[in-house]
Amino acid sequence: MREIRIAAEQRNVGALTYHFGDLDGLLRALLERELPLLVERRRTLLAEAIDGDAWSVAAVFVLPFAEMATGSEHERYVVQFLSELHDDVSFSIEDIFELIGDTGAADAYQLLRAQIADVTDEVLAERVRVGTNSYLHAAAIWARGRRRAHLVSDALFRENLVDMFLGSMVVR
Repeated sequence: MREIRIAAEQRNVGALTYHFGDLDGLLRALLERELPLLVERRRTLLAEAIDGDAWSVAAVFVLPFAEMATGSEHERYVVQFLSELHDDVSFSIEDIFELIGDTGAADAYQLLRAQIADVTDEVLAERVRVGTNSYLHAAAIWARGRRRAHLVSDALFRENLVDMFLGSMVVR
């Protein structure tokens, strides 16, 4: 909290604590403000994927983040924040889900499970975990502008990221 106060150039030592209580309160407030658009996009993609193919199911996981990574400056910062939160080893995946709440990922996972029946639940869960790490990290790098813009467009980046996630689910 001290580092945030200093970075924000605030002199009032108690302001963050007064408004948010602690770091979890601040994270919760940020997520409550930033995630509704991401969740809404995921739910739209989920509705479209119910009778769809494996690619459209994979897109439910990846596209909301990839679109934010190629979106406005604010959206790009949000993707970077979410990637850093996901990478923070002091938070378990359960802690993150508790902070984030229901994003439609569980429903998307069930659709993915139906599409990819040739692996065990444990293997698929691990693939989704590693795949999520990968696409979030890639989206954050893209959002920071560390990309080869002359090689691929934003649209190709988004499609390719879905392809890579899906490939990591089904390749034996």
